Amino acid sequence: MFPHLATNKIADSAAGLGHRYRAGHDLLRDIPATFNSHGPFEGLRHAGHVIFTDFPTKAGIPIPGFSHSGLGHLLERAGISSGWLQLSLFDSGVGIFAFADGSSTLVQAMHGALSMDFGTACQTFGMGSAQLGLAITTQNPLLLAGGLQNVLAGLVSTWQTFSVYVDPLDFLGAGGASALLGFGVAYGLAGESLSAAAMNAARSGTIGALFSASSAFGFGALAGFVVCRLASALAKRHSVLAGDRLAIDENSYRLLVQELSGGNIHVQDLLKRAEPRWIQPDRAPPSDLKSIVLPYSAGTLPNRVSTLECRPRVLSANRVDIQPGCLALADDPPDLLSIYRAARENRAN
Repeated sequence: MFPHLATNKIADSAAGLGHRYRAGHDLLRDIPATFNSHGPFEGLRHAGHVIFTDFPTKAGIPIPGFSHSGLGHLLERAGISSGWLQLSLFDSGVGIFAFADGSSTLVQAMHGALSMDFGTACQTFGMGSAQLGLAITTQNPLLLAGGLQNVLAGLVSTWQTFSVYVDPLDFLGAGGASALLGFGVAYGLAGESLSAAAMNAARSGTIGALFSASSAFGFGALAGFVVCRLASALAKRHSVLAGDRLAIDENSYRLLVQELSGGNIHVQDLLKRAEPRWIQPDRAPPSDLKSIVLPYSAGTLPNRVSTLECRPRVLSANRVDIQPGCLALADDPPDLLSIYRAARENRAN
């Protein structure tokens, strides 16, 4: 639709995957810089290229102010991927719609006008979970914000619908009594350590306080703690079994050598050279081991020394006389020698 804006040397100063995020496509930083340095005409062409030809594509453009030259590099250092800092036309449309819908739902829940039922649960928790999953897949920050608003609206609606009044004294009294009882049983009767007894006291206090608020909350917390303890016990058992599977004895190693060698004499020789020496810790080493005696004879260094030549070099005493005459080329001017001598005398003076 805009072929005259398809290319722009200023915007496409960088190349390769993700070049729009790195340079030239930030509406808050790069476009004003083009207006300032190249004038309004090039600035409008730059803005038209980014908005009309790059923004509608799947790769999109960086969020204004959040390119790599802006705040993007700070967020990348914090562990946020650059994909969350870029938006396309489609992503922005879906994200704005989800954000507006989540905002209205959250406002209704905060004003108490959203009662929790099956339809509300689908609208808040169901729609919010779907939006969160799609946002994580496409790295759409606006869709992520809309999904969080829907989930938060569901939590607020659930609290306002099912919350009951609990006397603080009864709540704290039941929790404290349960905590003391749990600590006494764990430390006094079961003989656990202080840290383990304190953890059991915290669990008992939490369950007792929740039972004082509602039996459903108490049974739910009790079931959650039981599942966590069973999972911890199963994890420890799994670790023990995994450690047993990783253990290797002499027979297992011999079978491994036989399977790996399989008639290959080179592999078999390598494995024999690298095999461990199996010595049981509760048995003494065999007495028929032959010791290796190291040679103890001393080595004698040679006593012949190298003598350097000590005769000095003498220069020749024959004198060589330099010819006083001068050589002149055939095409030299006749006065060249006199000019040269005059120049040397003037330089010496």
